[in-house]
Amino acid sequence: MFKTFFGFFELGGPVVFILFLVSVLLFFLIISRINFFYFIVNEEKNKVKSTIASLPGDKHEKSLKKLALCEYDEKLNDGFQLINILIIICPVLGLLGTVTGMIQVFDVVAVLGTGNARALASGITMATLPTMVGMTISIIGLLIMAYLRNLSIKHRIDQ
Repeated sequence: MFKTFFGFFELGGPVVFILFLVSVLLFFLIISRINFFYFIVNEEKNKVKSTIASLPGDKHEKSLKKLALCEYDEKLNDGFQLINILIIICPVLGLLGTVTGMIQVFDVVAVLGTGNARALASGITMATLPTMVGMTISIIGLLIMAYLRNLSIKHRIDQ
């Protein structure tokens, strides 16, 4: 069905290429977060704990402790909003591809009538493929995002 990598883009239309670019960006953001949670987070956690332990026992201790914990929480959740936005954009882009594919189908019907099944099938493929791609990227992104949120909760410092 898909003879080449670029044939996939040709069948799905320009929206599939845009979805590909969004998925590449999403992939790099997810890899960045996984890298943080597996290689950097323990070092950051130890820094925060040592900072909290070294705080003087004066009236500002509580504020400084809260500041250190907030900065650490910010590092834990860094990039989550952008990842969520990209996950939300994918199905919407897929629906845009559906609309453009259906417009192509209607153009074929207007010019050739309903007798040219091959041209109609091409438009229907262009209508359904972007939706499938957008939903697939979104579902995989949601699953990975749930995993990243669990890692974030696991590494929280409760104090």
